[in-house]
Amino acid sequence: MKYLSYRNKLIILLCLVTVFMGNMITDASELKTQAWTAWEKGEITQTGELAQEMIKSKSERMSGLHLLFLKAFIEGDYEESLQLYKEIDKGYERYGELDKTVVNAYLHLGRYSEAEQFAVSRKMEEREISRLKQLKNYPFKARLDSVAVIPFAAGPLSDYFPGFEAELNGQKIIANVDTGGTFLHMSPDRAKEFGIELIPFGKGRAAGAAQTDLFHGIAKSFCLGDAEFKNVPVMAVAALKGQKFIIFGTNILQQFLSTLDYPKKQLVLSPRENAEFRKGHLAKLPEDQVEIPFHMWGDHYMFVQGAMGEFKDLNFFIDTGLVLIRGDENGNPRQAAFTTHAGMYEEWGFDAEEVKRKWIKPPLSLSLGPLSQEGHYLTTSGQPFGPFGGIKIHGLLSHAFLKHYTWTIDFTKRVYIFSRNKQQ
Repeated sequence: MKYLSYRNKLIILLCLVTVFMGNMITDASELKTQAWTAWEKGEITQTGELAQEMIKSKSERMSGLHLLFLKAFIEGDYEESLQLYKEIDKGYERYGELDKTVVNAYLHLGRYSEAEQFAVSRKMEEREISRLKQLKNYPFKARLDSVAVIPFAAGPLSDYFPGFEAELNGQKIIANVDTGGTFLHMSPDRAKEFGIELIPFGKGRAAGAAQTDLFHGIAKSFCLGDAEFKNVPVMAVAALKGQKFIIFGTNILQQFLSTLDYPKKQLVLSPRENAEFRKGHLAKLPEDQVEIPFHMWGDHYMFVQGAMGEFKDLNFFIDTGLVLIRGDENGNPRQAAFTTHAGMYEEWGFDAEEVKRKWIKPPLSLSLGPLSQEGHYLTTSGQPFGPFGGIKIHGLLSHAFLKHYTWTIDFTKRVYIFSRNKQQ
């Protein structure tokens, strides 16, 4: 009887252990689902909290580290993201998904040789390795020793696509700002005019085209006011053929504390890590200010949470280059403030015929945090935006919304500072 009693106790104990381990596995699996769902929604803080719990589990530790790696990256903590990457096992089933993000982390840190070495070790595409070799051989440099104020240049599109007097490889130009771009963008023919040697970079989405030929090169110099740049990466876009535009984007602004002061029609730049210049720069801003956190995916894709009418907690790609202008009901020129694909409009219950016409004036407000505007026109894109690293992007918010503010981008703190005029 004692033997049977002991055996029964052992059976009961084994059953309890099995149930306990089963619950642990189930809980870890549920935690993983919750964490990746939060990430997809752009709920970054919650994602981090759940991922911290995941890494305590043997079964989901790698997935948790994956999320923490992505979180550190979009928050601009590139050193932390690289350290987290080192903890992820090479046998992790999604290990290959991290390659491009690791390269971008090295590039944001200016560690070009390591970026190239990593790409070679991971047997990435030859076009990417060729681009990284260019960047290593001609490392980008930026210099600014003051608070620079650069006025908008006069022109027919200045109210829709602000441009500035600048110099490219010693030649005077007008360069337009577009946060949907990286460093410099232009047509291949325009690049050749400035002696910029190009290498093929495959196909990609740019300049409103679903697929277009891309080329990569390096401009020897670019000057914007007192800001000087050497060895500036150039993306030449075949879809821009015939266009004279030279565009600078987020990665130029990223070098500084940057303010697009639309009401005063000027760009203000100052060194990011200089406390004295920062104080002088911020003193130029209107006192009525709103801070809104933003994140950045890849090399330049800034996004932020916003809303459209009753639809809250949406993720908007902030891209100032939406230059679609049409007449309103009174024949006055209006610029579209927002775009997304037809499927998203359908989810929100928009009229299908308006969506097809690509010119929509809904009875809904557009909002970023407490900033809300009504009466904007929207348009329809041929393709969805994103996802950005798995985060769903609901659409693109652009210049027609942003131009009502003095808009400061603080890349160090990862916040936008919107300064409102008294009438807003």
